[in-house]
Amino acid sequence: MRIILASLAFIALTGSVAAQEQQPTPDVLNQVYACRNITDEAQRLACYDGAVGNLQSAQNAGNLVAVDRQRAQEVDREAFGFSLPSLSRIFGSNNSSASNPSAPQFERIDNIEMQLASVTLRRNLPATFRMTNGQVWVQIDDENARNAREGGTITIERASMGSYLMHVEAGGPAIRVRRQQ
Repeated sequence: MRIILASLAFIALTGSVAAQEQQPTPDVLNQVYACRNITDEAQRLACYDGAVGNLQSAQNAGNLVAVDRQRAQEVDREAFGFSLPSLSRIFGSNNSSASNPSAPQFERIDNIEMQLASVTLRRNLPATFRMTNGQVWVQIDDENARNAREGGTITIERASMGSYLMHVEAGGPAIRVRRQQ
């Protein structure tokens, strides 16, 4: 019975992720694209003028946000470790290459290298790691974090089941962490 329930939960989760992958094109962009099909030059120009005006109004009102791929990847890197909807769903995952093979793929970030600004080690409490870029990570296992030192380089990588492992450049065992800030 447990296996059946676990299987149903897995199917439900994967189905919802697949449904979220395809993002609809905003209406204001569809209006611009529709102008391309008008054969009369004067009508096409008038269509473009109106559609671009609507596009600019939507952007000025905050209803449409234009972000290039490079900035989106920077935001994805800054958000590494948080449970947020992935930006790859907005820009197309690596699975979307079949529908549009010429579209550049959104690179998924699997690890990030940072400098430690400070480490807080307290008896019987998890260690807290503050990075120079402002991120704060908290230890969630009982490994000894003695090799983590201020100014040292660490690498945090995705692990199984949505967890993260921190590797300290100075060596030692990997430390299981979660992003706090």
